[in-house]
Amino acid sequence: DPGEQVDLHYQPLFRYQSVLALANQHPLVQQRCIQPADLREETLIHYPVDRHRLDIFERFLTPKGIEPKATRQTELTLMMVQLVASGRGVACLPSWALQPYLDSGLISTRPLGEEGVWPTLYAAIRREQLDSPFMQDFFQQALDSCFRHLPGIQPAVVKE
Repeated sequence: DPGEQVDLHYQPLFRYQSVLALANQHPLVQQRCIQPADLREETLIHYPVDRHRLDIFERFLTPKGIEPKATRQTELTLMMVQLVASGRGVACLPSWALQPYLDSGLISTRPLGEEGVWPTLYAAIRREQLDSPFMQDFFQQALDSCFRHLPGIQPAVVKE
């Protein structure tokens, strides 16, 4: 997420939906969407990073004052998905990262809230390199590749 470093420019790349990954037999699969209070009795599996960097906390649970019953950390998405599929917890990840596991029927997902949680992914660039041709080419190739290969992403909303 954008910081306040004056020597960096944060270029919005795209928006993605953060969704809750659930075991196929989990009771929350019966719901159309997940509400913060639904996670009070859950073990939330997440990457080992500060909570303020995790969408599930920053944009969904913390604003409502909700804490999950427990948390568990793992560094690998595949391990997270295996733990979820085996009923050992739930996890919040970008929908595009979970698509292969959804396609194989390993897990289910539900949106967070009625409107969903839609963060923007940014690239951080040194300001002095922002207008360089190689950086502009990189952006174009990265965006073309992302929109070609990552299902469910949307164009970033650029704020003036």
